[in-house]
Parts: sequence; structure tokens; C-alpha cells
Amino acid sequence: MSTSRKITYTIIVIVAVIILVSLAAILGEFGTIQPVSQNEITILLGVTNGIATIVLAAVAAVNMREGKMVRGEMVRPHLALEPAYYEFDMKTGDITGFTCLNLANGGAGARDVEIDFCCSGKCSALYASSMGTNDRVQLWNGRFAELGSNVTVGVKYKNMFGKTLEETFTINIDSIKKGKRKFVPVLNPSSSK
Repeated sequence: MSTSRKITYTIIVIVAVIILVSLAAILGEFGTIQPVSQNEITILLGVTNGIATIVLAAVAAVNMREGKMVRGEMVRPHLALEPAYYEFDMKTGDITGFTCLNLANGGAGARDVEIDFCCSGKCSALYASSMGTNDRVQLWNGRFAELGSNVTVGVKYKNMFGKTLEETFTINIDSIKKGKRKFVPVLNPSSSK
């Protein structure tokens, strides 16, 4: 549950408790302080109804906003960098790098995909007319040492509604080496069938 929804529901509970306690006090549940006329009870019930309507409208607004966010997420491409074709150390069997780098899409389709791929101080401007779900664009192919110390991929694309979105992906190879991290292969269960 999102934070805005939690806050809204907390406010609703607090308002409901205040209304119930106020009604109980006015109607004499805690002992009558003064006699209450029928007109005063009608006014109180009208105010209570108005407050309840405002609270329900607030809940509907929060739900509509979250629904819009969910719909936007459903039509958004989910892009990621995908190393492939690994290099192995013949003595230890560890992966020492990769020889291919793809841009993969695991979400909805992307159109007019403009890609700026930078490594070793060189940049390439690439273009793909579209990337469907599970499509891949090969960004680079070569020896791992050619990548240098940092890889940056800037992607600008349109979702299925024509909204322009931008994302930047980086691989800091120096940080990986300094942290003595080992590469691990990413396996796709559907490709092994």
C-alpha cells in the first residue's frame, strides 16, 4: 500500500472516530449536558453527512491518482543493459568480462528509440524504430578491455501513447574491479527450451 493511501486511510479513521464521539456526546450517550432539539440533531447529521462525503471524495481522488500511475507503468517499456557472451579465466573458471552488450526491453513496446552509447571516450549515436517486449538491440561487440572504465547508455524513446521518456544506464567497470566483484551470467529460462 502506498504512503498516500496510508495517510488518507489514517485521516479517514481519525475523522470517523471524531464524528462518532461527537454524535454520541450530543445524543446523550455520555450523559446529556443540555437538551438537544430536533433541529440541532438534523443540522449535526447534515454536517456529518457532508464531512463523510468529503472524505469519500478524497479516497476516490487518491485511488484515481494511483490507478493512473499503475496504467502509466503498464505501458512503460522496462529497459535494461544485458551483457552477453562472457569471457572466462581458463585457470579459475571465473567470468572476467563480456564481449557483447545489449539493450533489452522487458516491458511494453518502445518507439523511436534513440540510443547514445559511450565507452572509452567514444560515443555512438544509434537508432531503432521500435523495441517490442523481449526485444534486444546490440549496442556493442568486442573485447572486454575495449570498454574502458565506464559505460554510459542514454536512451530516449516514446511509449505507446507517444509520451517521450528518457533513461540513463551506466556500468562502472572500475568500481566492479575495485570491489573485487565477480561477473555472474544472467540466464533466461525461456531461451533454454
